Amino acid sequence: MDLVQSINKQYCELNDIDEEVNGGYIRSERSCRLDLRRWGAKFEANAQRPYFEGHERDDVVRHRNEFINYFLKHKDFYHTITEGDPPAWNLPDKSPQRILIFHDESTFRSGEVCAKRWFFKENTPFFSKGRGRSHMVSDFPVQHPSGPFFELNQDEWKQAVKKYPSLKINGDLDYVERTATASINIGTDAYLNNETILNQKSVGDHCTVDCIEYLDEDGNPHIIDCYFKDGENKGKSKGLVEICKDLGIQLPPKIKLEEIRKLLSGHPAFQNVTKLESLALKYKVNVIFCPKYHSEINAIEGLWSSQKAFVRSRTDQTFEKMIKLISESRAYFVERQIALKLCRRFWHTIEAYSQGQIYVEVLKLFFSQLCSASIQSHRRISNDNINDD
Repeated sequence: MDLVQSINKQYCELNDIDEEVNGGYIRSERSCRLDLRRWGAKFEANAQRPYFEGHERDDVVRHRNEFINYFLKHKDFYHTITEGDPPAWNLPDKSPQRILIFHDESTFRSGEVCAKRWFFKENTPFFSKGRGRSHMVSDFPVQHPSGPFFELNQDEWKQAVKKYPSLKINGDLDYVERTATASINIGTDAYLNNETILNQKSVGDHCTVDCIEYLDEDGNPHIIDCYFKDGENKGKSKGLVEICKDLGIQLPPKIKLEEIRKLLSGHPAFQNVTKLESLALKYKVNVIFCPKYHSEINAIEGLWSSQKAFVRSRTDQTFEKMIKLISESRAYFVERQIALKLCRRFWHTIEAYSQGQIYVEVLKLFFSQLCSASIQSHRRISNDNINDD
């Protein structure tokens, strides 16, 4: 339809015709489809659905309600933001005080394009979104007057560096000093998890990891080796049967691989708990995931929007320039005190959903007419202006 409108607009401009008075289109949608096919284009079913379609799905709404109810129930324990300008902090009414930390990763893409990337055996490295060299950033904004980012004081930082010297070493993973902010150039690491081990049963099969690390129900850490350390099978992978023995699971005789996988799928060792969740359990920190499709609830999305707008408006498309601008965009975010407005928006969003508003209505609180849900009906297409000659 865009092509139909574009052709009609250009035709009217070239022939000095009033487009509104003309009525209809100079070239029909069907004719444009035929033109596109003659030019070698294909028109196939789109397997990907619009991003917004799942916002009011039953399971998503159920998760959203649980998320909202939790924060409304504990709102008096958190720091909030005053109304009006300039925004300021409200201290919690109840004790013990709670600190809300937002977390996410985002990828910044430059215009530099690499023709090839590295693969190692069957493991796929981080994939660069689209074309161009990419840089992934992980950050932790905090809803607290000490923010807007999670930071350590000098003494805490010295202790952290003493325990983890890699924090001060410039390598594949770079850290911002005194913070939990980290970044990595895409293509230097790969995702691996315990699920890959479930594909093998017998001793000697190739295993992509050396051990399984997991936490039991009480939060205690455990490590299970995937390879024999001694004996006649030294150096060989154990397989699921041997791993079951290490986990204290009794298997019936002549059990099949699929049955073992089903049995192990409920064990904590094969629950794909993220490293963040594992770390949170260790230090008694509560991790709450945002509902699917609801980035407007996570204040860190506003951080990415601010940083990317800053970078894109000043970039020359080179990778080195982009890295420099990412650092500057972070300072800009702090200087403009954008975090205060994002934290206030978080609570406004929570309250709007609690009042029964749906996703489209909530977005209108922030973007007004830009989030209109109305859809224009299809216009009548005719071939009235086509010259038969």
